[in-house]
Amino acid sequence: MARQWIVGSGNGRRAVLATALTLTVATVAGCGQLPDGVDGDLTGGWTPLAEPVPFVPEAGVCHNRETTSGAMVDYIPIDCTQMHLLEIVHVGEFTGEHAAADTAPEPGSAARLAARAECDQRVTEFIGGSWRSGTLRLVVVTPSQQAWDGGARWLRCDLGETQGTDFDNIIFRSVTLAGVLADAESSVPLRCFDSASVASDGELLVERVDCDAPHQSEFAGTYVEDKLSHQEVRSNADEVHRRCKTVVAGFAKVPDDGDLQYRVGTVYSYPAASDWADGDRTIRCYAWRADPLLTRSVRAGGTSALPVQYA
Repeated sequence: MARQWIVGSGNGRRAVLATALTLTVATVAGCGQLPDGVDGDLTGGWTPLAEPVPFVPEAGVCHNRETTSGAMVDYIPIDCTQMHLLEIVHVGEFTGEHAAADTAPEPGSAARLAARAECDQRVTEFIGGSWRSGTLRLVVVTPSQQAWDGGARWLRCDLGETQGTDFDNIIFRSVTLAGVLADAESSVPLRCFDSASVASDGELLVERVDCDAPHQSEFAGTYVEDKLSHQEVRSNADEVHRRCKTVVAGFAKVPDDGDLQYRVGTVYSYPAASDWADGDRTIRCYAWRADPLLTRSVRAGGTSALPVQYA
């Protein structure tokens, strides 16, 4: 059906407007037929869209962004042969009650502690020993709240080398940390430090030296602080030194008695405040003697390596 009408204008000109309306009824039962090539399926056989998959980072790559709460926008991986701060050693997944939580894991939560325990195991396997016996820092990364709301349930274990025993300060490197503690030539394992950088007033242990060269300090081992707060540990608490003396005595194979104070002193280092809040309470203990200087490793050296010196 077609209609036509005339519209007059003020200047006497006329315009003809035509509208053609074509009505085709093809769906009335028993009436009409679809054109060739038209099957009447409005979806056209399209494949349904897949369910969205949350972003998951990859292990075996490196990056330059230190964070404990990660999102896709923060993830800029590079090859570990390029200068980088952190290496992604392992990527795991939250399961069970930890995965069912509405909120992303917070520092010190049971989920974060579980993630740290998993990272401890994986990193130990990766580097050939406890990362706490090296100039290393473990950063546990979990999804941001926005990523968690979107279904992300991954956990990530980032590892970096630190500036000596300044465990807050991660430095750049261009080599993987794989097997670094099993490498006899590596400078990462904590060993001995020279007199220029070790002092009883809390100076950082940053200058590594060969243990056969004169030095003041040697790494002896660790213990987990289960009583004192981070602030109390920072205040150079006598209790920390007392426990470190026990660690040193076991390392050097000397009696842990009243004479120990005349054999050797102690220096200690502790985790960053953020790592402490996240469950890392490890204290690193070092044997310390300035007069006379140590000239050999005191490991299993017994009383000959650390004789009593009353004067």
